[in-house]
Amino acid sequence: MKRGRLNEKGFTLSEILLVFAIALLIGLSMLPFIQNTRKKLVRTQCANNLSQIGLGLYIYAREHDGKFPPTLKTLYDEQYLADMTLLDCPASKNIGTFDSPDYLYAAGLSVKDPSLYPLVEDKEGNHSGRGGNVMYINGTVTWQ
Repeated sequence: MKRGRLNEKGFTLSEILLVFAIALLIGLSMLPFIQNTRKKLVRTQCANNLSQIGLGLYIYAREHDGKFPPTLKTLYDEQYLADMTLLDCPASKNIGTFDSPDYLYAAGLSVKDPSLYPLVEDKEGNHSGRGGNVMYINGTVTWQ
């Protein structure tokens, strides 16, 4: 009499389904963590845009008696910003342009103004009402 195939290698269907179910549960439990990490990444990209804009503003001001330019478009026109995509916040649903940037710029300020005046900040709603990045005259960028 021939015996069953006890020494055959492989997995049963129930073992494969159990491993798949465990992997699915682990994946679903990680979903909030992944979404939160993505939001923080977008906030960091936005803050980096403001920092780059700030560098252009300070170089401009250094060459123009401490006065910042009248518009952000001036930075690009006079080649203080190399990339106009810096005016597009990655969290915004709209694409920022010179005519409609995703950031608010306080024109008319100079480096002699108080250092904690906001110079450039996120437009309301860029980050779905959860706050926004603000760059002050002293060059710091913070989340508000």
